[in-house]
Amino acid sequence: MIQYKILFFVGFAFLWAWASWIIGLTYLSKGINGTTINQYLTFFFIGVYAPSVSAILTTLYFNGLSETKTLLKKLFIWKVGLKNYLYVIVLPLIFVALAIGLYAVFLGNVGSFDKSGFSSIHKVLWAGLFAGPLAEELGWRGFLLPEFQKKYTPVKSATIIGILWFCWHIPLFWAPFGALVSADNFTILPTLTFLIMVISLSWIGTWLVNNSKGSVLVAILFHLSINASLALLFFPKLNPVFKQVLFLSSIPMILFSIYIGIKTKLNNTTGNNIDETPR
Repeated sequence: MIQYKILFFVGFAFLWAWASWIIGLTYLSKGINGTTINQYLTFFFIGVYAPSVSAILTTLYFNGLSETKTLLKKLFIWKVGLKNYLYVIVLPLIFVALAIGLYAVFLGNVGSFDKSGFSSIHKVLWAGLFAGPLAEELGWRGFLLPEFQKKYTPVKSATIIGILWFCWHIPLFWAPFGALVSADNFTILPTLTFLIMVISLSWIGTWLVNNSKGSVLVAILFHLSINASLALLFFPKLNPVFKQVLFLSSIPMILFSIYIGIKTKLNNTTGNNIDETPR
C-alpha cells in the first residue's frame, strides 16, 4: 500500500500544480502586463499548494481522519531544541553571506552594508511564508519523507524527494518567478546547479526534520529562511545580480549537505523512521 500512497500523492501533486501553472502561463503568453501577471499569480498560488493538499487528501483516503489529524499536528511540533532553530536561522545566512563574499572576490563590487535592511526583514518573511514553505512542506517533509523512510535510508529518501521536488518546479522555468532558473533562457549549467541545490536542500531539510521529532514547522521555517535570502537585504547593490549570488550560495550549501550526509547519514537521533508523534 505504501507504493500506492506515494504514487497517489506524487500524481496528484504534479497534476494539480502543473495544470494550474500551465493555465497561468497561457495568460502570460498574451503579453506581460498588470492584468496578465495578476491572472498568472492566481494560478501560481493555486498550484503551489498542491503538495500540502495532496498530502492531506492522500492520508485521508488511505488512512482515515485520525491519521490526517496526526499529519496536521506535525505543523505544531515546536519543542525541538534551540539548536534546531539556530540551524534554521544561521545556516541560510551563512550560505548567502559566503556567496556574497565569493562574489566580492571573484565577480565584482557588492557595495556597502546597508543597515536599513533590518526594517524589511518582517515584510520579506511574511510575504515569503505563503509562496512556498507553508504550501509545500506538509507534502514533501510531512508526508512523503516518512513514507520513503519506511523503506529507504534517509539519504536515499532525501535524494529521491530532491529529484521529485526539482521536477515539480519544471513548468515554472518558463514563468517570471517560482524557481531559480525562472525568467531566463535556461541552459544546462544553471539548470544542473539548481537540481543539485534542490537535492542539497532536501538533504539538509531531512536532517533537520529527522532531528526535530518530524516537525513540519522546522521544515517550513528552514524553507522560508532559504527563500528569503535575508543577507541580501543588506547589500542592495546586488539586487540586479541576486541570482548569481544565489547560485554561488550553492557551493557552501552543497558542501554542508555532503558533510552532514557523511557524518550523520541525515539521521542523528531518530532511527530510519521519523517519530510522527507530536510532542
